[in-house]
Amino acid sequence: MSVLTEAVMFIVDDVVVKEMYFAEFEAVLDDVVGVPDFAGQELQAVFLQINGALKITGAVFFIISFDKRGRIAGNWNIPLRHLLDHAGFGPDLGAGVIKVACRSACPVSWYRSQLWDPVMAGNASFQALNAAVLRNRLGIVSDVASVSTPRAAMSAFFQNQPSTEVEAVGDSGAEEGAETTAPDVAPQTSTPVFHRRYRARLKAIRSAEQLRQATEAQRHRAELAALEDEGSRRLAERNAQLEAERARAAELEGQRRQLASQLERQEQLLEERNREYEAMLGAQNNAAQAEELEKLRANYARELKLKLQQHAVDYEDRLNRRETELYQRATEIVELRAELSRLREQNRELLLSGDSKMLQDMSEKGVVFVAYHPGIEHLVIDRQEMSAYLRDPQAFAAQRCDVSLEQYQRWLQHYRLPICRSQNAAGEYCGQPVDKVMRPKLFRAGDSDRCAEHGDG
Repeated sequence: MSVLTEAVMFIVDDVVVKEMYFAEFEAVLDDVVGVPDFAGQELQAVFLQINGALKITGAVFFIISFDKRGRIAGNWNIPLRHLLDHAGFGPDLGAGVIKVACRSACPVSWYRSQLWDPVMAGNASFQALNAAVLRNRLGIVSDVASVSTPRAAMSAFFQNQPSTEVEAVGDSGAEEGAETTAPDVAPQTSTPVFHRRYRARLKAIRSAEQLRQATEAQRHRAELAALEDEGSRRLAERNAQLEAERARAAELEGQRRQLASQLERQEQLLEERNREYEAMLGAQNNAAQAEELEKLRANYARELKLKLQQHAVDYEDRLNRRETELYQRATEIVELRAELSRLREQNRELLLSGDSKMLQDMSEKGVVFVAYHPGIEHLVIDRQEMSAYLRDPQAFAAQRCDVSLEQYQRWLQHYRLPICRSQNAAGEYCGQPVDKVMRPKLFRAGDSDRCAEHGDG
């Protein structure tokens, strides 16, 4: 029996963008190394078990998030091996029915939200994973014997796609079909092998169909939940708008009633004044009374104009006060920001001075500061250099290697994953393994990270 290889593949838009051994993935989980390419992203990943014939025997489809530094975000902890050990069966990818754990087929219910469903239409997700495994960018040592033996022993019956009638038949129907066709296909001694292979094929078809139905059901449930949430949200918005319109209508009705009351009082006042003027005109119909009436009208117009001017001045004063308040608030915000910047600078200076005193005490007591960086091995840091190292460890390491920070970062990518980084028109890497350059100073971008085929480009 061939040894199983465990690997993790990251998928973006149904395309495998990165592959690593499970041991390397555990180093990422332990915060030993990060994945800067995935900084600040949430990705779909697959944990695979691959046999010596480069065939997938098990898959766990899980979701993982990275923070801004490319480290694992949050307390991510999914028992991938445990889920795969208790997983159900999926399609046959060439090595028999594989085990599959996904959102629709999760053996442990409380991990369901951290898994995702593969695309079952045409087994698109499984075909993409199969193609990535066959490319073998990880350099898995394949067992040639395990690749060739199953193909040679396969019956001619199973080399053809089974018909729809065969898929619908149960185990009892399979046995009856085997008995009727056994004399024409093979000797009597091969009938049990035929039954086992037929049942294995039928089991694979059933498992793939069950997984497809489960993923479709989960997708429909998710779509229904999304539609219900959208309907609830729209209903809540409509209710809020309706309440706002009702409140606005009530406010306008109150203003209308108030204006109607004011208009009624004004009409009453005007009617009283008219009656007074008519009484005065009826009692004294001479030029002096007419002049007095004209004076009264002029006084009334002047008073009305003064009131209007007073209202205008009041509104202008309110507007000026509001603009003054806004200006004062803006000034206070600017001053607070300046004060915050100054306090941050003081805090940074205090931290640096406190750290320097602590480093001096540790240095006087014989403590030696040693850091490990690829390309330098163990780096001894002097106390005077500690602040520069803490500001930018990679820049410090690049300076010690006599290279620029950009060249050191490119060499670090090559050192962690020595593959050919020549890109085609679609932006995909070649991915062929290349010799690892152990020293950053000897690394040449565009030459050291190219395979023999792309080395001259």
